[in-house]
Amino acid sequence: MQSLRKHLPGSWHKLLLSLTLLISGLGLLLWPVRTLRSDNFVFYFPTSRRVIPLEVIDSVQYLPLLPVLNLVGTLNALTERRNNLKVAFGDSHIELHDGDPRVRLDKKTLILAAPVRVSNGKWMVPGDFLTTVLARLTNQDVEYQIGTNRVFIGNIKPSSFTLRMEQESNGAKLTFQFTDKVTVHTESVNGQWVMFLGDHPIQPLEQSFHFQNPYVSEVRFDDQDGLPKLVITPSAGGLNFYPELSEGGKTLRAEVSKPAPAQPSPQTAKAPPPATPSSTASTAPPVTPGSAPGTAAPAGPAGPASPAGPPLPVVALDAGHGGEDNGARSRDGVLEKELVAQLVERVRQALLTTGKFRIVMTRTGDANVTFEQRAVAANVAGAAYFLTFHAGDLGGGSPEVAIYTYQSPGLASPSSEGRANPFFVAWDRIQENHIDQSRQLAQTIERDLAVLAGVTLDPPTTAPERTLRSVNAPAVAIEIGSLSPDVDAGPLTDAAFQLHLSSIVAEALSALQAGGA
Repeated sequence: MQSLRKHLPGSWHKLLLSLTLLISGLGLLLWPVRTLRSDNFVFYFPTSRRVIPLEVIDSVQYLPLLPVLNLVGTLNALTERRNNLKVAFGDSHIELHDGDPRVRLDKKTLILAAPVRVSNGKWMVPGDFLTTVLARLTNQDVEYQIGTNRVFIGNIKPSSFTLRMEQESNGAKLTFQFTDKVTVHTESVNGQWVMFLGDHPIQPLEQSFHFQNPYVSEVRFDDQDGLPKLVITPSAGGLNFYPELSEGGKTLRAEVSKPAPAQPSPQTAKAPPPATPSSTASTAPPVTPGSAPGTAAPAGPAGPASPAGPPLPVVALDAGHGGEDNGARSRDGVLEKELVAQLVERVRQALLTTGKFRIVMTRTGDANVTFEQRAVAANVAGAAYFLTFHAGDLGGGSPEVAIYTYQSPGLASPSSEGRANPFFVAWDRIQENHIDQSRQLAQTIERDLAVLAGVTLDPPTTAPERTLRSVNAPAVAIEIGSLSPDVDAGPLTDAAFQLHLSSIVAEALSALQAGGA
């Protein structure tokens, strides 16, 4: 976004908004009709993985050209005209034309399965660009199956698996046979069981399996966030789930069953069967759909679920912009909406690792979510904290971090003192009830971020940030920069920077929750 430090006067802001709406309306009238939806695409490398949003246009998967090239090399020069793009990439030169399937690579003309597109200001290439052009540019192995959402670049041998389901008297048993060792971490999210399968890349033979079964209706493989996982949808509520990993991590068995009926007395209760001494199985207790999202199943012997403890506090994470709202853009083509979505996912993982919070995401995928929808997602979940992430031109070095709390345009000071009625604030100004707690949240995060080496850190300040206005919880906006057309986004997309920032945010929230701030 344009930095929160820069605010247009009210009259000019209204005029600009009116012109934007007029131009957008004309654009909708003149733009060709097409089917458009958003999704993610995973790039697997020998030691890392990256996620890039893709678009499906007229039933064809498209990828943003410049972010893809930035993953595998360095852009030396870029010349863009109305319907033409020339890119100097390493020792090669690429030329593309909007609406044309032909790509000029040095002296060769390569033909793609679908034409190149320009969408929302981004040059988009169809999926077969990966094998037709990218493989020649990188001189590496590129394994990509048309229609899938993942590609393996370099010397990577992805694992795969088969699935067999067996009906039992009081449930069903799923057996997954993997070609390589996996590790399993299980969570219950939104009435489904999710089994994370570790770090090794996986290329499934089938993306999903559907069953006409009273216990399991679907098993789906998913790695849209770069984390390979199996998502199991039960056919009914109140079922237990017992995952078990054996045979050196290559066989995963999962039993889905009804809870055992209550016994009349403890003396007649049937004890669970003892573990076989020679077995290498690692068994977890049952996971019941509907338990707190983000709650991991602890390790231990199988047995009935223990009584639930007190509910975990909710942290609402908001990735700014989305959909047709790209936000800011760097010189090397990185869009704000994609950068902050990646950062928010890292923060989510860091918070889940603490085991102290439930997480609510206000935006998933490349969707344009309104300010009201973001606030409602947090408020309905009863969020204890709300963090919105942005990136923009902060005017200084990079990386740089600035933290903002909300300041009402009608308030001269962010303090809660002097307000006529602090017990009631209209919905569209509800954040004013949390100004002091929001300032404490900002100060705690800023204090912990001070240890980030090589990062310019601004002191917390206030701004009339619209995303915060209707949030009924302590809330801050965290902006990273500088993301502008004048500089490359390398320092901001650096994995070490993002991971360190995410872990510090998680530590700050944990300290606040523990009362140690």
